[in-house]
Amino acid sequence: MEQFEDIISVWRLASYIVTPILAFLVFIVVRNFIKLRQSHLVGAITTADITPTPAEGGALAARWAEISRHIDSTNEGEWKFAVIEADKLVDDVLKSGGFAGESMGERLMNIDKSQLVSLDGLWDAHKTRNRLVHDSNYFLRYAEAKRAVRLYEETLRELGAL
Repeated sequence: MEQFEDIISVWRLASYIVTPILAFLVFIVVRNFIKLRQSHLVGAITTADITPTPAEGGALAARWAEISRHIDSTNEGEWKFAVIEADKLVDDVLKSGGFAGESMGERLMNIDKSQLVSLDGLWDAHKTRNRLVHDSNYFLRYAEAKRAVRLYEETLRELGAL
């Protein structure tokens, strides 16, 4: 029984030493998290910080011209292609502009309305793209495809890419 009491007293002593150390480490982690969160909010990106590739004669202009050709087609498959490619193009511009996120959806969630006035329209267009990609039976009406591409174009113009 005396051996058991010795073990308990050693554990008790160890807990008196380890508990303050662990409390200090938790304090450090929380403090660093708060600093990181504040620096993320302070360093928010504005549209003025974004410098996309100019559209004149560049690859971006060529991609947009191809999207325009496909949206003007009479084939639903071409409209779908135009919406999906317009989404990819905007996503590439957002990535190159430094907007954070692993996917287009994450990037859109990280953007504040003050950073991008056309954010709501961009969300609508992206939702249309998601319906196309995730529902193989989805019938895309021409007006809906044309609207989505127009919303992507508004965003690209606001970002100075077109």
